[in-house]
Order: sequence, then structure tokens, then C-alpha cells
Amino acid sequence: MSSVNIFSSEQRDAFREFVRSRASQNNPTDIRIAWNKEAAMKQWPTVNNERVLYYLREAGLQKTKGEYMRSQSYRRRQSVAQKTRRAKEQEAWLGILRVRRAEMYAHDSNLLRRKCQLCLQTWPLTDEFFSHSGRGRKYFLKTCRLCYQNLSGTAEERRKQRLDAYDRHVAVKQISHAKAERDAFLRQHRNFPTRSCFRCHETWELLSKRFPKYKLASGLELYRRTCRFCLRTDARLKERAKLELNHIQTTMLDPETGAQRIVEQSNQAPFSFQQWSPRKETTLAHPDGR
Repeated sequence: MSSVNIFSSEQRDAFREFVRSRASQNNPTDIRIAWNKEAAMKQWPTVNNERVLYYLREAGLQKTKGEYMRSQSYRRRQSVAQKTRRAKEQEAWLGILRVRRAEMYAHDSNLLRRKCQLCLQTWPLTDEFFSHSGRGRKYFLKTCRLCYQNLSGTAEERRKQRLDAYDRHVAVKQISHAKAERDAFLRQHRNFPTRSCFRCHETWELLSKRFPKYKLASGLELYRRTCRFCLRTDARLKERAKLELNHIQTTMLDPETGAQRIVEQSNQAPFSFQQWSPRKETTLAHPDGR
């Protein structure tokens, strides 16, 4: 507590007021970091956590251990430390698996292999690299053990991995299959009408399975100008934005200021995507059929 001796009277009063003004929203570590940052610019003495706690106790503002552990700054630091630790563990395990994979390929070059749908790495199709789907141990999963272990992380991380995997499935499987089907169909029906999607600019057969229809007030049915793939992607992104907004509101909610924070959040601009602007996709009865 050498800062007691080196603080001048002016500096001590300034530090006491500094601690009081930040005690409700910050923990001792945050206060120490903020003070030392300002003190460096003013060439004032820096402090340690013990000195911050001393002034908090003096003012009767020291938080309990439970309150400290519930603070956002504490949770944020814990999350960063946890992610750093997991990244190091994963990198070490990945190195071990790569060495083991090379050894197995050298021993048996015809060994069955499988590409993980998450990390996109190809591994030997054995118990060492892939888990089984269920207790019967009949089928291997499409996710390697390394990625499958990461699936046991936070709910947000698991959800993001599922969404990314589905996006890859749409691009690689669904759209690629539709293009191959389109090419085969147009080779057989060379004069069949086609249409370019208003969004992705891909040319598709003018069929209801590619372009949904909408009905005018007169009863006439027309094809929309946006293909089904783009419409589905748009709906997916809107739903994700809605869920993300709800998640932000939930995590920001606390007993004292939760209601106020939700009001502030609702006043912010909604999520938007440059490629899929909701204004470009209005109602089914849009005059030009977009």
C-alpha cells in the first residue's frame, strides 16, 4: 500500500471520488485499470487492487463475492480466458491427431476416410477420429471427435455451428443439385422459358418449383422475380436476426436496469443485410412480382 505515502492530498481526494463514482458499475479491477490509465497521462501514482478495495471498504461500497461474480466485466474476462484455454487445448489436440493420421496412412494407404462437415478436414474413418451415432455403434457421425467436443461449448457456439453447417449444405447440396437438374432439363427442352432471379441473377426454368407465384387483384397469377432459394435465405436471415435481437435483450436484462435497456435496444435500428434488403422483398402482391 505504498500509494498511501505517495498520494498528495489532492490526488487522494481525486482517487476517492474516482472510486465512488465507479463503484456501482465497475469491479475493483476495472477501477484500477481505468485509474492507472488516467494516472499515466497525468503522471500521477498508479494503484493496485488492494488500494481500490481499501477505499471501497472505507466508503461502504465494497461488493460481495457473489455480486462481483455476477458482474458483466467478470463474466467477460472469464469468457475470454475460457476461449483462450480452449483454443490452446484444441490446437494441441489437433497436432496430435495430425501426427496419428499420418502414421495410419503410412501403415495402410487404403484406409477408409471421411471429411468432417465442420472443420472440413479428412480423417481416417475409425473410432479414434469419429464418434458413433447412438449406443449401437453402427454408424459414424459426420463430425470428427475434435469438432464434436467443441459442440459441447456454449449454446450460442453450438447454434452458430449448426447454422454454418446448414448454409454450407444449402450451397453445396441443394443449389448444386438444382443447377444440375436445370441443365439436364434445358438440354431436353431448349425452347423452355427461363428467368433470371432478381437477387442472385441465376437463370432458372420458369416453373413454380423455382419461382413461386402470386395473384393479382384481377385473379391473374404471375411468377415472382425472386427465386425460391433467395426467398428462403432471406427468411432464414430475418429469423436469425430476430433471435439474435431477443438474445441480446435477454442477456442485457437485469433486475434494476433491464427494462430501460430493452427500451433503448428497441429504439435502435433493426438488423439489416446488404444483400437481402427486406425492402426489396415486400408482399406477394407486389406489382412487378419481385
